[in-house]
Amino acid sequence: MAELKQVSFPPEILARIAPDISLQRHLSIGLRPNLRNFTEFKPIDIASNNELTENNNNVFGSSVIKSGSTTVINTITLGVVEVNSSTKSATTEQLGNAGYTTVYPVIEIARGRSGAPTDEEMILSQTLHETLLHSRLIPKASLSINNYGAAVYDATLSNYSIYYPDLNPQEFELINFNHSKSYTFVLLSHIKIFSRQKSTSALFDLCHLSTVHALSRLQLPRVYISDTTSGTKVSVKSRSSNTRGLVGLSRSNINIDTNKELFYPLVLNNSEDAMVDSSGPFDHSGVSSNFGVVTVADADKEGNDEEGKRSILLADLEGEAEESAILSRLSIISNKSNTIKKISLINGDGNSEISLDILKQALEIAKLRAQQM
Repeated sequence: MAELKQVSFPPEILARIAPDISLQRHLSIGLRPNLRNFTEFKPIDIASNNELTENNNNVFGSSVIKSGSTTVINTITLGVVEVNSSTKSATTEQLGNAGYTTVYPVIEIARGRSGAPTDEEMILSQTLHETLLHSRLIPKASLSINNYGAAVYDATLSNYSIYYPDLNPQEFELINFNHSKSYTFVLLSHIKIFSRQKSTSALFDLCHLSTVHALSRLQLPRVYISDTTSGTKVSVKSRSSNTRGLVGLSRSNINIDTNKELFYPLVLNNSEDAMVDSSGPFDHSGVSSNFGVVTVADADKEGNDEEGKRSILLADLEGEAEESAILSRLSIISNKSNTIKKISLINGDGNSEISLDILKQALEIAKLRAQQM
């Protein structure tokens, strides 16, 4: 008879083929697979430079965040849409968010391949979109485009000049500005994640923080109207002309002025809750913290249930074992003033239900983390 040999696997292989066994073995001796404490979050580094916005005229806000080996790069671009006052979103009004707007994110997890977005990427994008809307972080009025400029061909200078009603009132009086439409900015966010080592819940925390940080540094440009006809070829200084400055006809273009000296900051809501980093205040809507709940056998401890088990709260899930084996999860967004912005609970494991004591513990940790960020 052949001798039976015991088969052993390295920890990283065991975490893939049997994540529940790997996690239970670590937790039974008081360790996590990533060697962090049960309620310890991995440190987060936030870059304070503006390299992405300075080197790209299409990027108006950016953020680079690093947690361990995971890096999140967030760039925010702008779109301009016409405001139709007769069209309103009933769903938004019913939820009480009629005066606020949100960001339209596209999240991409770099995997060395191209193709359609995965379910994880789409879920993260949709969750981030809805969370920012319900947090009432961005007032619609902050994105409304006011004081349109007009691009007029100046015969004395032999080129086009842009005049704004608030910056160049005397010159603007000479322009027959006939453009009655209203426009607003739309915020488009492209988030790219490199060297993914986090769970989906932890990735949301990083995406949320990077988006809020990018919004706090976002600079909005001026907008001007240019006429597509060739009739505007008189000097705006010539008051005697009856055809001076014909701008804003039906054939006109909306243009973004790339002169960064005219940019102005995006005004966010709840600025009194702002947190501060090396570049100034940020994170008006709070900090997102994720947790997982798992039950382990521990018959020697007091306070166990009849089966000799106890529930453990784990913060900032990471790695194969925790991502696959932990199905009961919490996501909490708290700000510096101890206001809870969002609570999301998933009782995915009947043996590891989220009790009231576990929820209280998670809330206290989330509030403390928001104050210390």
